Amino acid sequence: MLVIPGLSALAALAISTVHFFMPVYLKGKLGFSGQQIGLLYGALSVTTLITAFPFGLASDRLKARDLVALALLLLGGAIYLQAQVSHFTVYFLAFLIYGLGLNLFRIALDALLFKTVSERTGKSFGIFNGSRMAGFTLGGILGGVLLDRLDFVFTLKTVAGFYLLLLAFYPWLPRTTPVRFRIITYQEDFVRRPVVFFALWLLLFYLHWGAEFTSYGLFLRKSLGLSLTGMGLYMSAEFATVGLASVGGGLLLHRGLAIEHLALAGLFASGVGHIGMVWPQVPISLAFRLVHGLGDGFIAVVSYVGIARLFRIERIGGNAGLITFSIMLGSFIGSLIFGPLGERYGYGTPLAISGLITLGLIPLALIYRWHTSPEPSRRG
Repeated sequence: MLVIPGLSALAALAISTVHFFMPVYLKGKLGFSGQQIGLLYGALSVTTLITAFPFGLASDRLKARDLVALALLLLGGAIYLQAQVSHFTVYFLAFLIYGLGLNLFRIALDALLFKTVSERTGKSFGIFNGSRMAGFTLGGILGGVLLDRLDFVFTLKTVAGFYLLLLAFYPWLPRTTPVRFRIITYQEDFVRRPVVFFALWLLLFYLHWGAEFTSYGLFLRKSLGLSLTGMGLYMSAEFATVGLASVGGGLLLHRGLAIEHLALAGLFASGVGHIGMVWPQVPISLAFRLVHGLGDGFIAVVSYVGIARLFRIERIGGNAGLITFSIMLGSFIGSLIFGPLGERYGYGTPLAISGLITLGLIPLALIYRWHTSPEPSRRG
């Protein structure tokens, strides 16, 4: 059980060392325009949406650990290529490969977790997400310090090599048995009312990711005046909070807390935290950001447990991919909405508005049937 969280943590460390600082590199070092940077991240979002279900389906039909290994190869190669090129067209191709690798790794590793964890109460899912957040925490600190002192290209090459080193985990990853179901079977799984409601609820919750993608870093840089190191420390403090909240939330569910109570607490903390973090003084802003992280950690565990309870284990890869599609669609829509708002009204505005939307989801959480079970399989 420790192998999957360990790999997740180390991969998250690699991701966060450079991922959250990439716009600074693209603008300052490569001289890409705002339109070009927007095109890169827009294409990344579209790629994630298009591949979510196919990658989930592949995690059912193929050995999930083989897909994890393929993803690490793609990530290492793409990051190294990004360090080597500056022409936009070639960089665009490398960025797309990076996006494919990132999405494949996340979906295949999640499927591997779902297929090998026996309990469905939340403890294992909390440990898994907590480990990932620990990696993001260390990577954010490391990235901020390195990029303030060392060349970005050198850091990219180092991260590329680190991804390839993670292939050493492959022999210890659990083996899964491939299964094949017709596409219509997944459709029947997903169109059930509790599943549609759950997917829509997550889509609306993750609108706030769009606000973060377009405005979070710029708010820290321009509104709070933080250096790259300061940004890394600020972000890492939140990642640590999300991780601790994930572990704590998972343990609370394991000990009998009703999942709807954890969901309500998560929505309240996430929404209030996003509204309050726009305060222009760093200590107060950070305090509210940590409250937001507490809520996000709770909701992360709720989403994992919800998926595990809603779907049959043999088709959970494809169905979890569809839930990922809903989450990323919410993020994509949020980016389209909040990007222009931040540019026009200030980068704190999208964060506050998305916090209000999150609070508005509390009534939906009160009426949702949280204890729905998978229906028996009807088709092969």
